[in-house]
Formats: sequence, C-alpha cells, structure tokens
Amino acid sequence: MANEYDTMQIISSAAAAVCAGYVFLHWQNNGLRVTRYVYESRKIPREFDGYKILQVSDYHNTRRLKNKIIAFSLAEGADITVITGDLVDCRRTDLSAGLDLVKALSASAPVYYVSGNHEARISDYPSFSRDIRSRGGIVLDNTCAPIFRKGARINLIGMSDPGFYTYHHKGKGKEYSKIFTKNLTQISAGVQGLKILLSHRPEYIECYRQAGIDLALTGHAHGGQFGIPFTDIGVLVPNQGFFPPYAAGMKKLGDTTEIISRGIGNSVFPFRLANRPELVTVELKKI
Repeated sequence: MANEYDTMQIISSAAAAVCAGYVFLHWQNNGLRVTRYVYESRKIPREFDGYKILQVSDYHNTRRLKNKIIAFSLAEGADITVITGDLVDCRRTDLSAGLDLVKALSASAPVYYVSGNHEARISDYPSFSRDIRSRGGIVLDNTCAPIFRKGARINLIGMSDPGFYTYHHKGKGKEYSKIFTKNLTQISAGVQGLKILLSHRPEYIECYRQAGIDLALTGHAHGGQFGIPFTDIGVLVPNQGFFPPYAAGMKKLGDTTEIISRGIGNSVFPFRLANRPELVTVELKKI
C-alpha cells in the first residue's frame, strides 16, 4: 500500500512539473516584453526631440502575437514603425501573416521596412515587396527616405539583407561585407544630418561605423535564443557563434550606436529561454 502511495506521489509530482514547464515555456514564447531606449545626440534637430520609433523585428509570420503588437502600437502612439527584416519565415512561409501585420500597423503610423535573410530565401521577393507597398508599407532596401518635422529633417537609410548576395550569387560573407560597406557608404555620403539605419544584421556594426551611421536598428540575433538571465548575453547567434557581442541591447562602436532587437518569432528552434519576444521603442533626445 505504501509503495502504491509513493508511486502516485511520484506520478503527481512529475505531472505537476511537466505542467509547470509547459506554462513557463509558453510564457517565454508568448510573454511579449517592451524595451525602451533613449538615443541622445547633438545631431538630433530640436523639432525631433521626443520623436518615437517603434521597432518590430524577426516576426517570422507569428500570428499568435499580432493582436498584442497592434494593441501596443495603438497605445504607444509612436511617430513611425520600422520593421528590420524576417517578416516571414522561409521554412514555413505564410506571406499573408506578415502582410496583415504591415497593413494593421500602417493604419496608425508610417511603416518602414527592410528585408532579412529569410526574405532573401523566398522564391519571389520582388512580388512580396510590392505587396508590402500595397498594404501601406514603405520598402527601404538600399535607399534613403528623409523624414521632415516642422521644417527639420532626419534620414532613414535601409539596406537589403546580405543574403540576397550570398544565396543568389554564391558570394562569400567577407567578400560581401566589402560590397555592403561600399553600397552603404555611397548612400550615406549623399545624406546630410542625422542618419538612422535599418538593417537586419547586427554583426555588420563595423560597416555601419565606416559609413558614418549615427544609429542602427537591427535584429536577426533572436537574443541568442537562450539568454543569460538579467543580461543582454545570448548563448548562440547565427554568424557570430557562442556568447557573441551583438545578441541584444544597445551597443556602441566609435560614433555609431546600434540597437539590437530580440525579435518576435522563432525559426529553426521553437522555444526561447530567458529571452522573451521583444518590441523596441526608441525615443530621440536632443542634447
């Protein structure tokens, strides 16, 4: 009788542990966090003091968080929304999910978009980018868009993902980084005033510094998928390896500041740990 009671206790404890683990992992995947940054610079015009940017990255057609993102966007009242790549997932492609998000977000503020490595792998990106425009999004791949406020100006520069070179032209990463830097530098050279870059890859921060970018908004790293609690340290990041320097948070290299979003969705691995989905807000502050 005692043995039977002990067995039932073990089974009950194991079931409780499994349930608790499921609830915890569900929260880690769906408990949307918001990280707020203030970017200070003398180059920010007074007219843009207090200007707010909402950043969405690495959505990976994650419909389960769409309503939370839209609700936050409406409540926050940011001046613009930027999407820094991987709106879709090439492994389980659902283009309509990303397009629905763009349409909903563009109802409350202008939406600026650049591609990620997953867009580089889908079969017809030109068609998808046209669909983004038809939903109200502004595609900034390899171009610059000035933003005006009360006669003052700042600049959004967008770069298409390096994957468009490496996947379709069999280029090597180091080789493409030179081309990427050259293209970005050429675009940046013709721009006066504050330069805010939208680019998917955080590991290209040296390229951003060489091109004279003031603030880069990036994603791709997913916060390392598994994070070290209470830090911006991730365990493993594509193109960077284990415990890399550019997994999440605000980083600085020379005169260039980079903000790295942990992103919304998942890709190859379905779970996050100590690294919940993240929306980023950036407020510009004149000093």
